[in-house]
Amino acid sequence: MRTLYIHGLDSYPVPQKTNIMKEAGLDPTSLHIDYRQKLGVYETLKDTAIRKNIEFIIGSSLGGYIGNVIAEDIGIPCLLFNPAMTYTDVFYSKIPVIEKPANKQRFIVLGHHDESINPNYTIKVFQEKERKDLDQRMIICHWLGHEIDFRTFDEMVRWAIHSLRKKD
Repeated sequence: MRTLYIHGLDSYPVPQKTNIMKEAGLDPTSLHIDYRQKLGVYETLKDTAIRKNIEFIIGSSLGGYIGNVIAEDIGIPCLLFNPAMTYTDVFYSKIPVIEKPANKQRFIVLGHHDESINPNYTIKVFQEKERKDLDQRMIICHWLGHEIDFRTFDEMVRWAIHSLRKKD
């Protein structure tokens, strides 16, 4: 499954996460984005998703927020780790509001001890985004903060992939 991985703010694509995605049967693409300097981040990532015929998005933190919007826009499933849903503008990039979301599946993983992004706010945002045509699943990990350890990343990627394949 062709997958776009979008890292968080002041982060980069971690090779161990790329390996986890490959071992889970995914074909990952990831770009190193300097959100503080790059213009048109949303457009760049959306164009990459379309050009590479991406079927699934995985995003962390700010990458989770942007990944969710791209998934809603082009109609593909996504797995979001502690998505930073408080952003509406990413430095020099305007992130659109998708009036008619086209995605049918969304998986959300929240760290109960996240001190960067309030998980209660994120829960509220996604409750408001629920739709009848959307299979939305959320897990709150009581051992997790904002950083996603490799074991949790692996388990949650496999959970989402298994759920997607059961749906087919």
